[in-house]
Amino acid sequence: MPPEGPRVAAVTQPVPAPVYLREYQQLLLDGVLVDRAGRPLRSGRCPTCDSLVDGYTCPGSLPCPGCRAEAGRRCRRPSGHMADRWHTVRLKAAEAIDQQRDEANDPTLLAPWPT
Repeated sequence: MPPEGPRVAAVTQPVPAPVYLREYQQLLLDGVLVDRAGRPLRSGRCPTCDSLVDGYTCPGSLPCPGCRAEAGRRCRRPSGHMADRWHTVRLKAAEAIDQQRDEANDPTLLAPWPT
């Protein structure tokens, strides 16, 4: 049996999980949250959707398979008007990318909350 190397503590957030979205957003703005490598998350406004950047894939950074909107553009309704939300297929595409990143232990993802 090979000798065991030094144990590396898993990185978790330095604060308890927030209850409200506003608290989460404030933690992002204050630079309190860390990625899985323990580095502070550099947050700011996403150039595509104007939400706060938190390390996860923005659906707007992908083309929409539903309405064929280009990456960086809002989704369109069948009438051609701008949709008020991302299409579900676009959201699922972003979630699939983040799932792959999670399975690959991507260190740039948000670190988990302490238990």
